[in-house]
Amino acid sequence: MNSPLDAFTSGRVLRILPAVEKGPTLMRVLAAALAVSMLLAASEIHAQQAPAPARPAGQAPAPRTAPPAPAPAATPAPPPVPFQDGLKYAYVRIDRIAAESGAGRVLNERVKALNDQKVRELNDKNKALQSAQQKLESGGSVLSDTARAQLQAEVERQQRDIQRFTEDAQQDLQALQQQLQEEFTRQLNPVLDRVAKQKQVHMVFNATESGLVWADPTMDLTTDIIKALDASGPAPAATAKPAAPAAPAPAPAAK
Repeated sequence: MNSPLDAFTSGRVLRILPAVEKGPTLMRVLAAALAVSMLLAASEIHAQQAPAPARPAGQAPAPRTAPPAPAPAATPAPPPVPFQDGLKYAYVRIDRIAAESGAGRVLNERVKALNDQKVRELNDKNKALQSAQQKLESGGSVLSDTARAQLQAEVERQQRDIQRFTEDAQQDLQALQQQLQEEFTRQLNPVLDRVAKQKQVHMVFNATESGLVWADPTMDLTTDIIKALDASGPAPAATAKPAAPAAPAPAPAAK
């Protein structure tokens, strides 16, 4: 009979176990496993039925969370305005109204009066400058150095004065035009509204600024507006800005 050492040296690994008693040992193992499983099941049931931990004395209960407020109901949209049936349009030429109406002519006269005043003042300043330049050119050889320097400084001063006067005159004219345009609009709007309602017109275009290329001539309200504007009341009196006092003529340079 071969020994365990002979089986190992022959190249085959065999596990030689001693003979054991299977009956009593197997029953003891099964009994131990059954006892462990019963203990585990009992611990799970106890954990599920365990009461909640008690709240310490003096501690206020947790505040109850309020339910979220309901969202506000959406405001219903206003009903759409029905489209106007039988739509009628018209147009006017504001440039004609300003040029041909009594109110427009009065306002244009105010602009023209201020412009003419500024032109006269500018012409006087230019004449004084030309006179000083001629003296400087003609007397260059006979004037002393001091007189020549004084006359040259006077020419430069008059040139700066003319430049400032020209800029101020342009600003004054622009400010007056803006003021008179606002006055004209305040007079025109009520008349335009009244005539449009009399003609049962729903829209009125300004042909001067709307890019209107062609329209039915019978829809031109310019003449009606001019007549209604002239009949609405007397035009404001033309008042020109008072003229500024003339600057004193420069003293002749010493020779």
